Amino acid sequence: MRVRRRELASIILLYKLHGTGKVNLGLVVDTLRNEMGVTRRTAVNIVKRLRKLGFLLISRDSEGLYVELRNPCSVLEEYAMNYVRYRREKALKSMKGLEDPST
Repeated sequence: MRVRRRELASIILLYKLHGTGKVNLGLVVDTLRNEMGVTRRTAVNIVKRLRKLGFLLISRDSEGLYVELRNPCSVLEEYAMNYVRYRREKALKSMKGLEDPST
């Protein structure tokens, strides 16, 4: 799944305002609505997409739903390392296919 500009801007904004602690889901949606100027429905969709991308975790407590934000740099670093690993494996596979089978 690709990280879009809107989601990247959203997680950076949320991380700057709330840090890595637990935050009420309603507060996160309100923050996105007020700071980014999106509708409530769009804000909820952004939160869903950020969860799928691994930028945040949603948990239920006796008092309600909470969002735990992850550091965007560490999540992007994971994406980068997975990409490098994939490219390295792909390059090794193509090199094995180029070896001379007669030797």
